[in-house]
Amino acid sequence: MKKVARKFCTFGALAVTMASAAASAGADPGWAREAIEKVVQHRTTPRSAQLRGDKGVVQMAVSVDGNGMITDYRMVQSSGSPILDREADLIMIRVGSFDAPPGRAPQKVTIPIRW
Repeated sequence: MKKVARKFCTFGALAVTMASAAASAGADPGWAREAIEKVVQHRTTPRSAQLRGDKGVVQMAVSVDGNGMITDYRMVQSSGSPILDREADLIMIRVGSFDAPPGRAPQKVTIPIRW
């Protein structure tokens, strides 16, 4: 039960951070919250990172076209753990696309991924 509450709290903190990042980047805050929710759903922690106790935040700059497809992404801040940094890359590959942004306007957002 604590894990569920913790996940919810983590999601809440990420959603607030994402909405702030999206607003500063000109992205729609509602769409940004949905995007972060999808990233959180695809987030996993590699067993090797768990064993080492790795923690951190990766900041990913993501470009999305009008159909919601991720057209480009890059790490703008490392977590300090090569394992988690690699996992952030794999998360973006698993996500692949988001819902189409409002008005089908291309979006650029910075997504924090926390472990």
